Amino acid sequence: MKTVKITTPENIEIEYRLAGLGARGAAAVIDLLIQAAVISVIILALMAFQINPRDLVDEYSGWIIGGIILLIWLIVYGYFIIFEMVMNGRTPGKKFFKLRTIRNNGQPITIRHSIIRNLFRIIIDTYAIGIILMFFSNKHKRIGDYVGATIVVAEEEKDVPQVIVSRQDKKYTYSITQEEYQLLKDYYRRKDSLEENKEKLEKELGDYFAKRLDTLKDEREYGKFLDEILEQGLVSK
Repeated sequence: MKTVKITTPENIEIEYRLAGLGARGAAAVIDLLIQAAVISVIILALMAFQINPRDLVDEYSGWIIGGIILLIWLIVYGYFIIFEMVMNGRTPGKKFFKLRTIRNNGQPITIRHSIIRNLFRIIIDTYAIGIILMFFSNKHKRIGDYVGATIVVAEEEKDVPQVIVSRQDKKYTYSITQEEYQLLKDYYRRKDSLEENKEKLEKELGDYFAKRLDTLKDEREYGKFLDEILEQGLVSK
């Protein structure tokens, strides 16, 4: 499987596995099935209440047509935006196949990125153009990914130290941002597969957090230091 190296805003290089075309396609099928199920439920609800769409159109033609267009737009377009925001770059299909959409710099996507990438999904990429482009893109990007500055990666589920952020009586040693916490989680997920780059990345992370948190640490203790940050760090929103 192809990989891509991303340099984060903290000037730390992390290697991600690119989402395969098959996994992305299968994830898209699951999402489409969910959307179809929602539309089917709406149709069944109309049938259950014995509502004849033709009668409604005859009486309220303009409102009904506008409402149907809006509803379909929300289901087809809003589905991806809502889930990507709630599930941090995932949709149900992507979650099933352990895929995630992130920004080109490795940070989580914002609503602006989601709106842009999914707008192009609806108006262009749906018509097989996006699928064809992914075959020729070295990062498996469709047009929406290029315009939205995003990329889809495959995640490796690995255990990471648990961060405690809710107890009021705990004295926190470190305070880190959500982006820094995500950066550390990504490192722990991938460190076993980094091989010779593991020590280099650990040193870069250690140097960054030692400077960022204004603390002196021996380079030989950087691994323990990173563990401490996750275990004793207060994640700010």
